[in-house]
Amino acid sequence: MGEALDAFLNPASIAVIGPSPKGNIGTAILENLLYMRSRGILRSEVHAVNPRYDACLGIPCEPELPRAELAIVAVPPSLSIEYIKEAASLGYSAAVVISGGFEEIGGPSLGNLVPELGGMRVLGPNTLGVVDTYTGMFAIFLPRRKGGAENIPEPRRGNVALIAQSGGLSASLYDGLNSSGPGLRALISVGNAVDVGVAEWVEHFAGDPLTSVILLYIERTSEGRVLLDAVKRARAGGKGVVALLGGVTPSGRRATSSHTASILSSAHLAGEALRQAGAYIAGDLEDALDSAKAASTLRSYPGNGIAVLTNSGGAGVLATDALSALGFSVPELSSSPGLKSLRSSGILSQLSSIANPVDVTGSASDAEFIAAYSALMEERSVDGIVLIPTHYPPGITEDLPSKIAGLSRKPTCVVEVGDSELSKRTRSLYDSLGLPSYPSPERAARALHAARWLAANPGTWTLGRSARGGLEVRGGLWPDLVNALASMGFDVPEWSWVDSPGDWPADGYPAVLKVHAPSLVHKTEVGAVVVGIRDAREMDEAVRRLAPIAKSASGRLYAQRMVRGVEFRVGLVRDHDFGCAIDVGLGGVITELIGDHSARVAPVTEDEALSMLSELRLRPLLEGYRGIPRADMRRLSSAIAAFSDAACSPGISELEVNPLIVDGPRIYAVDARASLFK
Repeated sequence: MGEALDAFLNPASIAVIGPSPKGNIGTAILENLLYMRSRGILRSEVHAVNPRYDACLGIPCEPELPRAELAIVAVPPSLSIEYIKEAASLGYSAAVVISGGFEEIGGPSLGNLVPELGGMRVLGPNTLGVVDTYTGMFAIFLPRRKGGAENIPEPRRGNVALIAQSGGLSASLYDGLNSSGPGLRALISVGNAVDVGVAEWVEHFAGDPLTSVILLYIERTSEGRVLLDAVKRARAGGKGVVALLGGVTPSGRRATSSHTASILSSAHLAGEALRQAGAYIAGDLEDALDSAKAASTLRSYPGNGIAVLTNSGGAGVLATDALSALGFSVPELSSSPGLKSLRSSGILSQLSSIANPVDVTGSASDAEFIAAYSALMEERSVDGIVLIPTHYPPGITEDLPSKIAGLSRKPTCVVEVGDSELSKRTRSLYDSLGLPSYPSPERAARALHAARWLAANPGTWTLGRSARGGLEVRGGLWPDLVNALASMGFDVPEWSWVDSPGDWPADGYPAVLKVHAPSLVHKTEVGAVVVGIRDAREMDEAVRRLAPIAKSASGRLYAQRMVRGVEFRVGLVRDHDFGCAIDVGLGGVITELIGDHSARVAPVTEDEALSMLSELRLRPLLEGYRGIPRADMRRLSSAIAAFSDAACSPGISELEVNPLIVDGPRIYAVDARASLFK
């Protein structure tokens, strides 16, 4: 698969279609390519194609498409289609279609054309282009300079492969990686991806020895499970994967029959799914760049214990707060033999603090930092370091970064605050020495967190995972589902149809009476359920109360023995991008208000189900909080796993058990609803 995409990054020859001496996006691409040739980095032949002009940027404009390996198409859609067909007939290996305006807005269909191209691969349309810093492929339509100033930085070699769906955000990420980041292995702007998509590019870079980290920007993917397989292969091959997702705040929820479907948006599921495959999900653009920088630069990943070494007490406190909030331990170091020795010998000032943060004070020079940093290298409770040597005091010199780098044996992120020329130069120096630097303590802490997460989470997804299914149901309501629920390991409370109070046994109280009617989606909201029925007299009252509701809804009454415990919920939906997905959380009528839930692509293993439970904020309710019977977490996890496997059956669109009453070792499915395919 990798070789099939090589023509985009290292073609023997390139035809840029549409450049003009008057300037346009084709001209910008041609200029970037010719610039890389002038520097001796790009070896590819470069042709300009435009029958309206004789020359552009000092090379001839050819009136007809020459024989070449890669076409870069920067003309309107109608012309693009003709050039793409001609390129395929001439034996081109690939085409990058910069232009937009195809089927996405009712224009000519490029997607329908792809099968007719004889194997020629297509990137785009509506793409920024591609960059490969090692071959010199610099085919994006952004000019390097505008108005006498740098517009975008020149490609700088690094080990981060950037794959993005948005052209505009591709440019921002490209800028960040090259300006103050770790550099770039390649940029792939997939655009509308009518042929080559994100997953295939992840597969490509998963096997690329020049790539250490794959940075993704994704808004939507129709190849969800293929993408999970690709990310898992990348992680198994030792690559870090960082993903930034767009569209995480949907403007509305679709009308559905289950709480699960209304809670679980595709954007939320995409994040959970990619985590399942081992990708770190960045919270924002800054987090994405900072995390990619740490993952690609650090020589090893940090453990839990972090020391803060600083000459600024305030910055040290901010770093400690940020680390603690992210779950790091900031160990007490007052009894550290090495640090105590430095103070007793006078190397560190008596005004210094060695508690952690280790504050060498603003009067410290390079020597104090070097001595304290060396001591921290020997401290067993310290797994990583946030180093904050603010450059402002006169004793801190530009020799410090190289001296620190020579001593470093533990993961270290540097904080160099400020925006002065010296601040930027100092950060750049630390970066070049393999010590990722950040302009604030909070960003350094978050970058360490991302690196730690990647080290601890290679992904639980298994390649080619699919469900066995096989669950057969006759209807969509609880009485229709009781046998199916029992087969998946749930307890089913005693129940029966009730036409009169005498149909319910005298020893069956307390009880619940419900209306069985397909038209009643949420029974509580329409008063179609009565709970806490203590005896036959109250059952008679409940029957008289609910019978008119059942009659008007063409339904029937049924009673259950009432059970008590923690109200839980487990549901399965079919997502457009990832197929069957499972979501768990606290249940009952306020489940959407609480918003405490965890999702995965189905089916899940018992260990994955247990991990989902551990992610819930209200999990203490399952762990014996204030005398509540402790749940049998293994049994609950086993039932969730069985549910995720069996419920993903061809005839089922959605299935939710809500509430699932958890009472110690018992897990009662007291209500459920399924939506079936017609």
